Amino acid sequence: MNKRLEQKQKTREQIREKARIVFLRKGFLQATTAEIAEAADIAHGTLFLHFSSKELLIIEILDQVLEKVSRQIEIQLSSSLDCEQMLSSYLDFLEQEEDIFVILARELPYYSDELRRKIIFRQSIIRGHIHRVIQEGITVGKLIDCHPAMAVTVFFSTVDYFLKLKPVFVEEGSVIARFKQDILEIFRKFLQKDHSS
Repeated sequence: MNKRLEQKQKTREQIREKARIVFLRKGFLQATTAEIAEAADIAHGTLFLHFSSKELLIIEILDQVLEKVSRQIEIQLSSSLDCEQMLSSYLDFLEQEEDIFVILARELPYYSDELRRKIIFRQSIIRGHIHRVIQEGITVGKLIDCHPAMAVTVFFSTVDYFLKLKPVFVEEGSVIARFKQDILEIFRKFLQKDHSS
């Protein structure tokens, strides 16, 4: 790789890192490209050489986060199709990246239609993995006969509710850590055929 291309990639990574900090502090909606450029110590125009819009920068940062969880879920799927283990792993990942998911939960309805569609599409890959595990659990008789898409929607809506209202539920720390076992218990009772196990 030539030096110019190497420097370009280094600058792009620096922009992503600094943008993430600014986004976590101000939210995706309130953060400006000027603030991101200043944090990255580059000219405002330089930011647009790397990312033609704030939305593209948001998508690239979210892609990194969602790709990471998708890979972890795919690795787990290769060794186990246990529904509760999958949901638990997903909640563990959310806890690691909670600050970004709190912003998404609060702001998503206010994003442009295009940005909202792009984010929902990326999240649908993860939802698809969980749908598959629930469907498999139903097929082998471990889970109740239900509509898997509805179960996935209820799960994600429950998690989204806690993320949106995080300050109501916890003064500090992770809302996911605080309610993880409660969420899993609800879904165990909701989905599991044999409640005694």
